[in-house]
Amino acid sequence: MASTLRSGDRNIYLIDSERHQITGCKLPSNRQVLSVLFYNLHEVKLSIRESANLVARECLIFWEKARIPTRATPHCVEKIMKMYNHWCNLQKSACRRSETQEENERNFTSDLNNLFDIAHANALEIIKIEEDRKLLLSQRESGWTGCLMGIDMKLAKREERVLLIVIEQANRLAKAHHSSEIDDNFMDSSEESSGTEDISDQPGPSSSITQSSLEENIDEQIELRMRIVGGMKCFLTPKIIAVLDRFHISQRSAVFILEAVAESLGHNIDELAINQNMIQRYREDFRKTKAIRIKELFK
Repeated sequence: MASTLRSGDRNIYLIDSERHQITGCKLPSNRQVLSVLFYNLHEVKLSIRESANLVARECLIFWEKARIPTRATPHCVEKIMKMYNHWCNLQKSACRRSETQEENERNFTSDLNNLFDIAHANALEIIKIEEDRKLLLSQRESGWTGCLMGIDMKLAKREERVLLIVIEQANRLAKAHHSSEIDDNFMDSSEESSGTEDISDQPGPSSSITQSSLEENIDEQIELRMRIVGGMKCFLTPKIIAVLDRFHISQRSAVFILEAVAESLGHNIDELAINQNMIQRYREDFRKTKAIRIKELFK
């Protein structure tokens, strides 16, 4: 009776053994990614795309710890799929010992110990901390040098506070949305029952507008523009943008925070428009629009 396979029991062509997870104090290498990919395929019995998606998310944990901006998850998955397809093509010709085949195998094997690079295209420009920039450069060197250091506890606590604020704001928005639906239903029924009731006796708006009402008016107008992005759902609100600005949260940190909030509320983050470019765009639009609205209201 065959024994149950464990991590490392099965030998894979050119890859060596499978691994059930990525370990170590470095950003994942190509070999580690493929080793875990094959484990998910053979032992967990996932499809190739499901396996690639799982490995991509595991890789992103290491990149998040290193505080290096990355490409979106779908791009990471496609990169893994491309590596897997390259491996499949080599395996099909494994019995052919031609010079071309051997050279292709050597090139593939030599690249296995290099970094599985999923950094953002402008990562070096986006990164503000010099140590993080040096880490990325060292990990990109041939041979996969360098290692991850400890976590910046001061920055981690600040982001934790922001995360709690954003979660609280998201919960408050959900409750407010539910209440507004109830109010709308009540108003509809009231209008139907009132018929042709004279509304001329109703008091007009007060001539004195408070600062809080101004801000609410501005926020409502801005929020109408922050619903759908490229066919994907967007749950950003002016208050969330204001919190991110207040605590000086970078675009890449905001992505991790917002994804964590969305998952905690039961959303599928693949259906949400959460990326660094989108957050930057909304921040700029929020600031410009708010400035314009304030000027108009005080004319």
